[in-house]
Amino acid sequence: MAADKLFRKPSLNVVQGDGIGPMYGKVAAAATATYLYPGKLVSMLTNDGEIDIAGTADSSFNVGIIGYEDTPLAYKPATRDTIYAVADHVAIHNTPGMRFRGHLAGSQTIVTGDRLYHDPADSSGNFSKWALPAATTQNIVPLAMALESVTSVTSYASCVCWMQWL
Repeated sequence: MAADKLFRKPSLNVVQGDGIGPMYGKVAAAATATYLYPGKLVSMLTNDGEIDIAGTADSSFNVGIIGYEDTPLAYKPATRDTIYAVADHVAIHNTPGMRFRGHLAGSQTIVTGDRLYHDPADSSGNFSKWALPAATTQNIVPLAMALESVTSVTSYASCVCWMQWL
């Protein structure tokens, strides 16, 4: 087991240090439910209170990550690795400084301290390594910082990284 680096990774939770507490949203009927794992980035939709996975061209509407431990029990999945369903009421976290277990887009090498953002080409709520975008793009800013080094591959289980919300 690797040594702890300034924080201890919880074995069951997704979020650590959200002192303000979550917002709550309802998974929209048209949501891309196959990606709605705790720790994925979500965006707001046009109907009040409805959310969906952060998909392509959603960079200006990203609101936070889907939580697990603060989701109401009636909607809480069995584990933090279980997908939420359409119409579930979920906790959404976005407090600056909070630590969370987020998901990376495949085939990246992330080191501690890397800035992470949501690539507008990604349709599954993943984070990618941030590099200064071209001047023609808008609303693309880093959302998190990596708290550990990870070499991600394409499988879901291997693309998890502890991050800190900026």
